[in-house]
Amino acid sequence: MRSGSSSGGRHSQGRRACKRRRGLNLAALVVGLAVLTGVPAHGQERIQGDRYSNARYGIEIGKPSTWHFLTAGMIVDLARKSAGAAPVRSDEDPVRLAGFAVIVSKEPTLGREIAPQVVLLVHELRERPADTVRTCEGLRTGMSEPETVEPTREVGLDGRPAARLDFRGVVDGAIVRARALCTFRDRQAFVVVAQALSADFDREAATFETILSSFKLK
Repeated sequence: MRSGSSSGGRHSQGRRACKRRRGLNLAALVVGLAVLTGVPAHGQERIQGDRYSNARYGIEIGKPSTWHFLTAGMIVDLARKSAGAAPVRSDEDPVRLAGFAVIVSKEPTLGREIAPQVVLLVHELRERPADTVRTCEGLRTGMSEPETVEPTREVGLDGRPAARLDFRGVVDGAIVRARALCTFRDRQAFVVVAQALSADFDREAATFETILSSFKLK
């Protein structure tokens, strides 16, 4: 983990390569450009208008009316369909299979471009975290050469310890900026990551904050 900014040369190269593949934790889930709107949610997942909830994990998150929900069940089903496999069974947990619960995306498709989006990730930890900030920083994945933009700070979320992170790194040659909210329930970690190309991040920052602020953990 690094702090401070990297050289302007590396950032310039990243910007020139910024329209390469999408990133941050989702590279293995790229399944083409199929439109995902209108695909029904799975049993534990529920979409009501601009609100997504998951009863099994006790989580909720909202979106702007023009953005889109891409749920774990949708992505896993689409990936299995493209591979000729059976859809997710009722006894399977799509969140565990995908590694995330839902993507709140500005685009209605999951493609290879790095589009503005917020990803709600779920991690199972070996033990309850003793240090919120250190544990949350350790959950930053998917980037090479990650660096801190603003120092991680501990905050509260409905009475729970939480942390806010602000960082950037290289994803397939592109510079990606991310802002995240991280919190815990026992040995489960929930990380809500807002991300976009570094050059686009400030334009989406207000919307990102609205989505991050809508996250609820019951």
